[in-house]
Amino acid sequence: MNPYSSILQVPVVAIYGGGAISAAALGALLRSELIEVTIPDRAEAESIATDADVVLLAGLAHTDDPAGLARRHGAKALLLVDRPLTLETTLQLGAAGSVCRECSAERLSRAVHTIAAGGTYFECDTHPPRAAPLSARERRVATELARGSGIEEIAAALCISPHTARTHIRNIRRKLGARTSAEAVARAITLGLVALSAP
Repeated sequence: MNPYSSILQVPVVAIYGGGAISAAALGALLRSELIEVTIPDRAEAESIATDADVVLLAGLAHTDDPAGLARRHGAKALLLVDRPLTLETTLQLGAAGSVCRECSAERLSRAVHTIAAGGTYFECDTHPPRAAPLSARERRVATELARGSGIEEIAAALCISPHTARTHIRNIRRKLGARTSAEAVARAITLGLVALSAP
């Protein structure tokens, strides 16, 4: 692993599946996007010795437990599939996101960066974006944020502590793959997760 990766915030991706040529092509593509890549062989899958931020699984045939393979790396799983998966299917497989092979290199890179930063990614070029599920309380907090409410106002409106309000906001940002609260609000509105007319 590159010792400067954490300083430069360069994600490290371990690629599995798709055959040697496909994995090499994916590796070259990701490297061109300034992402560090490792391609473990099948024997290494059982005794992982590499650190990674994201495990990219090209097809589901390589393992029926993508989350387990990712955990052995201390990482989260990103699925690269032939056809987009539903949000529910992706989550049932224990992955933090999925992209289809029709998606652009930019979208794949964005998915890697989002998941490496602790978010989730469920967007596809040919299908509408999907959000990670927000709880009813998180939706209410997102609605208050969209109205311009601050931490204290959110806490008062929902009868919770400011600490709990901050926790909900962090969870919303993580689930929507947003770096800031403003970005989370924009994504929540775009995805129809907030009801600005609600009391």
